[in-house]
Amino acid sequence: MNKAKKKLLSAVIILIIIAGVFYYLHYDFYKIPQSRIGLNEFYAEMPEDSFHHYINLPIDHNRLSQGFFRGFYLFSPNFFKSKNITFLLTDGQMELVSTETDFQFFENVLCGSSYVLIGVRGHSPTLFPEVYKNGKVDFELATILFNSDQQVEDIELVRLDLIKKGILGEEDKINVFGASGAGVLAQQYISKYGANVNRVILESTGAPDLAQQCGIKYSSNFEEFNPVGATILNDLLKQKSIDKQTICNILYQKGRTEKSPREAQLKMLKGLQNGGGLLKYKFKPVTNLSVLSYMIKSPKEIAARVRWVELVGYDLLNYDSQKEINLLYEFSTKAISDLLDYYKENKISAKTFDINRSNFKGEVLILKGTEDVVFSDKINLKIQQSYPNSKLLFFKDGHRMQNNVEKYILIRNSFLNEGFKSEKFIKLTSE
Repeated sequence: MNKAKKKLLSAVIILIIIAGVFYYLHYDFYKIPQSRIGLNEFYAEMPEDSFHHYINLPIDHNRLSQGFFRGFYLFSPNFFKSKNITFLLTDGQMELVSTETDFQFFENVLCGSSYVLIGVRGHSPTLFPEVYKNGKVDFELATILFNSDQQVEDIELVRLDLIKKGILGEEDKINVFGASGAGVLAQQYISKYGANVNRVILESTGAPDLAQQCGIKYSSNFEEFNPVGATILNDLLKQKSIDKQTICNILYQKGRTEKSPREAQLKMLKGLQNGGGLLKYKFKPVTNLSVLSYMIKSPKEIAARVRWVELVGYDLLNYDSQKEINLLYEFSTKAISDLLDYYKENKISAKTFDINRSNFKGEVLILKGTEDVVFSDKINLKIQQSYPNSKLLFFKDGHRMQNNVEKYILIRNSFLNEGFKSEKFIKLTSE
């Protein structure tokens, strides 16, 4: 065999091996969950101890006959028995709590506080084999079992478990923290169980019900957030062959993660005006819409898609891409297209959020970055007006509130520990 044929054969073998590896990775990522741990078991990498707790929760709180699943919750690194225990919530979109949780992320939010993290139903490793039939997702059952109303009940049962274990007194109240979509979950929880809550922090969040009542979008259109950027984008879409969903995803991710969102968006758009391209963004999963869509459409990610549709479904079902530009809704139509199509084909209405805010008498602190690409200042003002005992603080920051991390931690902790009237809180928020 001559050298040329040997090289060709070697190349073919290498390609076959690479194809095999990619097939295995795809198979593993897209395989249907078949089982979960028993009600008396625990995960090998997370034995039960004073910081790691297991709890058996109903699969369906409305049909207890469906049985139970093995859930879990975690205590913060410096957790101690205190009347200022905070439930730091994550919702169906936030896959942040697992058997190997990165606590540094949460310590950058509430370092020094005693907080509880709860594993979310439908997130790895707490997957539900029930929602898969004949190798496919049963969308009807998934929307029932992963409905956020179920998660609200999970949260309350964890609170009751803390009382049962003597960590909370029967008369003790908890604090609640929720950011972004979890901020909506926090509002859902205190709407039903507010009598058990002392103080609440809502950060970088919105309110689907208030948005509908006010005739505004859950997440603002691009021209409202960045008028100059929107003008440039409109011109680019007319002049160049650029995929609208792709560029909107990149602009959204920049707006969500950068410390100066509008500036970062304008820099990118002006670069495109001057002949630049989008190639470099294809190498990051979050800014490569095809990769993002592939990842979020995995059968294991159905709980995330259910929550995604819950929050933006009302707007998405009425969104007209030909007449407007909404960064979140543009790429959402591709990322969660399967579940969105299910809603449309079966003429299912978007989730109705029935949130009662006026009855909650505890203190509510709302923290909002004025450069938040996801939620508007206007909707946060509406949230503040809806709670009788609330304060809204604006900061020159983006969605992730990362420009003054240490100060934000101090503000959060001083509020959770002592409330609006504490000297420390007043001093920190008047600087």
